[in-house]
Amino acid sequence: MADERDDRPRRRRIVLCMGATCNISGRAEPFYECLRAAFGDPGPAFMARGPVSWEVASCLDMCDEGPNLTLYPGGDAVHVLTVERLQEIIEQIKAEIGDP
Repeated sequence: MADERDDRPRRRRIVLCMGATCNISGRAEPFYECLRAAFGDPGPAFMARGPVSWEVASCLDMCDEGPNLTLYPGGDAVHVLTVERLQEIIEQIKAEIGDP
């Protein structure tokens, strides 16, 4: 028998790389601002109160493909990030968690 909790959306975690390569000339700063506008201030996942938490990393070890971010659950990496792509990701996450 299926547990009712199986139908609830899983929590999301976003890790934005703000390392030296990904943030060269401040190019990751617009991503930080987009995430903050969408989900509030960053913080560690264990302190998250809502369905989405996000945090910054000093390096995700994918420097040649940056700017980068990683999405959990799943650990999917997004490379050569753009503001437009990040907005798509934010909208997709909001739709999945039922946030208009």
